[in-house]
Amino acid sequence: MKKTYLKDRAALLERSKAQTVEYFTEERIRPLPETLKRYLRICGYLGTAVPFNADVYWTESWLRMAPKKDWTRLETLQFNSVHPIGRVAYMKFASMPVAARDLYRDGYGEVNGKLLNLFNVIFDNSKETAQSALITAFCEFMFIPGYLLLENVTWHPLHEHAVVGQLRDNGIEVSGVFHFDGSGLFTRFETDDRYYALGKKAYKKVKFSALVEGYKMQKGVQICEKVKIVWHLPEGDFEYYKGVIDRIEINVTQ
Repeated sequence: MKKTYLKDRAALLERSKAQTVEYFTEERIRPLPETLKRYLRICGYLGTAVPFNADVYWTESWLRMAPKKDWTRLETLQFNSVHPIGRVAYMKFASMPVAARDLYRDGYGEVNGKLLNLFNVIFDNSKETAQSALITAFCEFMFIPGYLLLENVTWHPLHEHAVVGQLRDNGIEVSGVFHFDGSGLFTRFETDDRYYALGKKAYKKVKFSALVEGYKMQKGVQICEKVKIVWHLPEGDFEYYKGVIDRIEINVTQ
């Protein structure tokens, strides 16, 4: 699984290398809603390079497979590409010999998990998985704000502290609401467009949230640090992922 992750990362990295380095300026962000411009200013992005890719390094990460299951610690590696929109993550379970790789690229999504790197414990490349994988990248737009400037995303101000985003990529269209606090920092992403797996080849759209509960300074820029992911199930909220970001390295070349 780790070799598969590295291969997928290398393919996305090679495609993103063609991008020209741009910088966040008032002119460059002028078309954005004021809420997003305030976020970029508050976090210190003006004058910095616009990310076209990024490695996300996690200090710690945890996953729960079901509402009544215990938390399992993960080793997580992650790479995001802005041009093209792509995301690949490797997750190794600390308590069992299971590793998984999540992928979104060119309208294709895949979850692949193996026991002992030999036996499939999960494999899903359905259209529902592709849409859900794109939403995972979508909720990370504020982690890697080069995404904010994409031509295939449309922004609609909802009120002073929230904007609606509509994203289209390779025939998939999703939307969500990005919420910000009084100081202008991003706090929460919500969508009704993500699919919750009910069983083998059975899915249902369920409200989904990604929450940021803390920030840290990195080279003069505030980045998201403490993150958790929640499904809002009919029987109650199911927090299934939580993690702490160590650092985000942008515009990597190898």
